[in-house]
Amino acid sequence: MLQELRKKTPYSQLELAQILGISRETVSAIENEKPGTIDNISIEIIRKWHEACQGHIDDTTEYNFKVLITKFFGF
Repeated sequence: MLQELRKKTPYSQLELAQILGISRETVSAIENEKPGTIDNISIEIIRKWHEACQGHIDDTTEYNFKVLITKFFGF
């Protein structure tokens, strides 16, 4: 889901990583759902990811992102 979100933007993995203050390898691991990776990042990184992508995504992607995050963090 997070890869889909980023791919709707003009950002490469490296560019998004720089915006978020994490490595490109971490962005790749998150996007590829490497076990345990998303468990080790903060909700702040997810919030920044969303903010960076927000102006580029459609309503369906926005909704799917919110559902995923709500389920993951148990909100």
